[in-house]
Parts: sequence; C-alpha cells; structure tokens
Amino acid sequence: MTTERNYEAENTVPAARQMVDDQHVFFLSDKASSGRRVLFIGNSITLHGYRPSIGWFHSDCGMAASGPEHDYVHLVLKGLSASRPAIGCIAQIGDWELNFWDDGILHDVYQGAADWKPELVIARLGENVRPEKMAQYPLLPHFVRMVRFFAGTDARVVVTDTFWPNAEKERILAEAAQELGAPLVHLADLGTQDSMKAVGLFEHSGVAGHPGDAGMAAIAERILAKIS
Repeated sequence: MTTERNYEAENTVPAARQMVDDQHVFFLSDKASSGRRVLFIGNSITLHGYRPSIGWFHSDCGMAASGPEHDYVHLVLKGLSASRPAIGCIAQIGDWELNFWDDGILHDVYQGAADWKPELVIARLGENVRPEKMAQYPLLPHFVRMVRFFAGTDARVVVTDTFWPNAEKERILAEAAQELGAPLVHLADLGTQDSMKAVGLFEHSGVAGHPGDAGMAAIAERILAKIS
C-alpha cells in the first residue's frame, strides 16, 4: 500500500511573521496613480520579507522567484497593462491564514487595502491554513467574508486553489469561488512538478519547494487566461 505524498507538509517555511515590522499592505506604485487597481491577496508565494535564516534574501517578490520581474504578481500586472495600465497592491495575508476564524484581524491589519477600492481582486492563498483549525472552524464562510471585505460590492474577483495539492482545501476554494461568482484558477497540479519549483536553487527545502520562475510564469498565465 502506498501513501499519497503530502506536498503541502513539505513546506517548512514558517507561516507566522513572514513580513518585517508587521507591515502587511504594500502598494507597488503610488496608490493614487491612474490605472486599473489590482489587489493580490496572498502569502509567501505572493510576497515574503527578507529572511536570511532560511536563505531568502529578497523582500520585493514572491518566494522563490529570482526577482520581482519574474514573480506572478508582476507578470500578471505586465500582462494586464498590455491593454490598459494596471497598478498593484498586495495584502500579505499569511497571518490571516493562521487565524482565519478571527474576522477582526481584517479591519485591524488590512483596512488600507480595502479602502483603496480595487477593481480586480486576485485571491491566491490557503497553503498555510492548518488542517486542525479547519476541523475546528469552517473555512468557507470566513474565506468568503475575507474576500468580500477587500472586494466590496464592485470589484471583480478571481480565486485560485493551492499551489501544493490538498483535496479538502481545493474543494472549499472551489465552493468559495462559486459563492463569490468568481472564476476558479486551478494550480494544484503545479506543486507536484519539480520543474515548477525552485528545486536545487535554495538550500532550505521549504524555500526550494516554492514556485520558481517557471512556476510563477505558469501561475500568471493561468490567472491571465481567466481574467481575459
């Protein structure tokens, strides 16, 4: 009898305090600039702060891209800007993943992103949500509430499932997308392929298990396909 590989459990990058100085909302340009306002809700794959203890020396891109020009956020913005200028904001929501049942964290930490009133919200997260907490608290209503907090009543929403496969999370995220009236971008197959990761580029196995440049490009391509 073979045991199904738990790719998600192989992510040994700490989920807590992924950003420096407890800052969690980042505008990628002047937030008053003109252009299509695109909010990315995500975790370390979207943005991770400088962490030399695990061999991560960037603070301006998603782990483990070789630089911001190769992470999925900047690739999506570049793709969107081909037809209309797009400006970006990131809500790094790793702390929410660990406390998803606490809706108060949204107003306390992320209000600035909601007040920006994005036109497009891309929710690409879930890997750090703990299974034992999912058994204790229902993830679906809190995820939907979180996305609506950022999207308001007017923003278009795109939801992705997780990079590393997790059947239960994939099911919940699919249900959330349906409830939100949003397209679902399937990513979970990417996390099973070493060619989509940064394997061999980082000594820390958790960092190396994150999407490398090829994985980031694949994520961006799938998101852009759903948007267009």
